Amino acid sequence: MLSSQHFVQPPPPAASTAMDRQEQRPRHSAASLSIAQPPGGMIVIAGKTYPTPPMIPSNYTVSYWSDTQIGMSGLKNLGNTCYMNSVIQCLSATVPFARFFIDGRWKAAVNLHNPLGSNGAVANAFAHLVHDLWQQESTYLSPYPFRKSICTYAPQFSGSDQHDAQEFLSFLLDGLHEDLNRILRKPALPSPTPEREKELETLAQQISSAQEWQLYRLRDDSLVVDYFQGQFRNRLQCLTCKQTSTTFNSFMYLSLPIPTGRGVTKVTLKQCLDAFVKPETMEKSDAWLVSPNNPPSIKAGSNARPNRKCPNCKTLRKAEKQLSLSRLPPVLLIHLKRFSFKGPFTDKLETMVDFPLKDLDLTNYMPPLLPPNMDVQGLTGQRAYGDDDPRRQVPPFKYELYGVVNHFGSLTSGHYTAFIASKGGWIYCDDSRLSQANPQDVVGRPAYILFYRRVKT
Repeated sequence: MLSSQHFVQPPPPAASTAMDRQEQRPRHSAASLSIAQPPGGMIVIAGKTYPTPPMIPSNYTVSYWSDTQIGMSGLKNLGNTCYMNSVIQCLSATVPFARFFIDGRWKAAVNLHNPLGSNGAVANAFAHLVHDLWQQESTYLSPYPFRKSICTYAPQFSGSDQHDAQEFLSFLLDGLHEDLNRILRKPALPSPTPEREKELETLAQQISSAQEWQLYRLRDDSLVVDYFQGQFRNRLQCLTCKQTSTTFNSFMYLSLPIPTGRGVTKVTLKQCLDAFVKPETMEKSDAWLVSPNNPPSIKAGSNARPNRKCPNCKTLRKAEKQLSLSRLPPVLLIHLKRFSFKGPFTDKLETMVDFPLKDLDLTNYMPPLLPPNMDVQGLTGQRAYGDDDPRRQVPPFKYELYGVVNHFGSLTSGHYTAFIASKGGWIYCDDSRLSQANPQDVVGRPAYILFYRRVKT
């Protein structure tokens, strides 16, 4: 167990009773939500004019953070809830993100008009649990109130079944995003015109990426977007006529394939990243399906796939698909794809993935910095963010590890634990038990989800 010397000074006290905590929930009326931009404001993106959506104002700073002492307590296992406990420990160690909730700033950021949110219930439950973890009033806590609130909106996590930690992490961050989405009324964005689609094939990737990110943030803009969301480019090329089609997609985490092969027992994280960006030939049911005047559609069924439309061939063709990174977030979540599903059966890859504790450099996976004369509007982040803002899309893109979710056993009968970086050392979190860990133990075969923070160089 950890000694008392490990514990840090607790943050300001929160309400101590359930009734007090309920009263701390946000009580905004529609009129009390001030608008950051005046109604009727307009914004020009890629030559088109869009109405500026009404927003909840934000005045906090997105920041880098250095290795610091983390306020920690263990978390009681409520019956196969280790998947939840390990994720919570890692999010609580995301220092500026946790402070936003500990300091109570989340209350003024809750969007009570978002039908996809929980009216602040998920944010409220998360805030109180993280506060109590940092308060450290006992060796371990029961996350029962938090879990009860989560299960109200995600009943799949109730009961005593084991669940995937990555699935829970995705739900929780999505839920916090919708609770804290600054966009009070999401504008309807028209589908890309043929002219815009053509423009995406010719513009510099850095410019088109920035424009698509601006469009994305017209509907989705929150603390979660600020810290956790990045963007990748998906380019499809017909192998017959060489026509390309480019789209940009946001991501909350990178799901990296683990290279396999006869006799392969160990790979590097770089090999996983290389496999992620490696061109992939699409054929048969995955091919670029062309149907004139027929927009992309998805057929019902568990294996439903979109029909892809090539403007030239007008027939089924082989295509090459390639993903590339176009925007990296301050906090990079990496999900190692250890599980594969074959009907009712689940296989797990036990391959050792060697990943760095420090100096993860992703600069070579990003497009190069544009000359200033090619970015006259400052879209790419060279001028959009200050030097001390980790959202600034300027190289180098270097990261340090601060959290790991581990998985032992199978998906249905396994166990989750976590490693947390704290004040130059590492803490091992096994539900209610916390213990000091050796750095060499952090990089191990059970590693499943990696939490990296961007560092300023």
